[in-house]
Amino acid sequence: MTDQRATILTELPQRRAGRPSREEAQAIEVMILDRTIDALRDARYATLSIDALAQDIGVTKQTIYRRFPSKDALIDAAIQHKMAQLHAFASDTAGTAPEPVEGLRAFARHLFAMLLKPENMGLAIFINHASLTDAEFARRQRHWHAMLMAPMTCAIVRAQQRELLRSGDAEQMAHMLFDLLSGPVNRLRASLDPHLALDGLCEDRAFAARFDAFLTLYGMK
Repeated sequence: MTDQRATILTELPQRRAGRPSREEAQAIEVMILDRTIDALRDARYATLSIDALAQDIGVTKQTIYRRFPSKDALIDAAIQHKMAQLHAFASDTAGTAPEPVEGLRAFARHLFAMLLKPENMGLAIFINHASLTDAEFARRQRHWHAMLMAPMTCAIVRAQQRELLRSGDAEQMAHMLFDLLSGPVNRLRASLDPHLALDGLCEDRAFAARFDAFLTLYGMK
């Protein structure tokens, strides 16, 4: 048994004989979804079979098929699992921030850090490539992107209601903010030096410059 396989098995709940408990079943499902995301991040899912994924996790392929009847269903569930985690972070941020713009700033900072992680760039590369060759996958990508944008759009609407941001199309404003945040990622994909991709700034200052640019565009005079 490899060290990686041993680690995975120890992360699963200790099974007793018989049918798994609800907690055990949930833990196994989360493990399947997380390992699927790992495969997508490596941009190798197109050649990864359910059998290989099951062996990698340490479960039978029937365990996967009982939950997800196809590879497409598994991809959908895995990405929506990660989106749900992001939405939970946005909800927590909105509930604890003193006002909506600060909540938007905290969520945008979290998203910026997430976009810059090399493993998430691999996931984005896989999704973009699959969307170019599969119309149905492209449709699902648009849905996932809408899920990604929803927390920012909602935060902008709340800020507008408090007259902290200008009135206007909140979805368009959210797209502008996303474009500001994703610019360095696009430069990194072009194989630029990471220092140059952030304009010679540290990550915190690079984010602050972009969020300030957003406020210059849409903040109240």
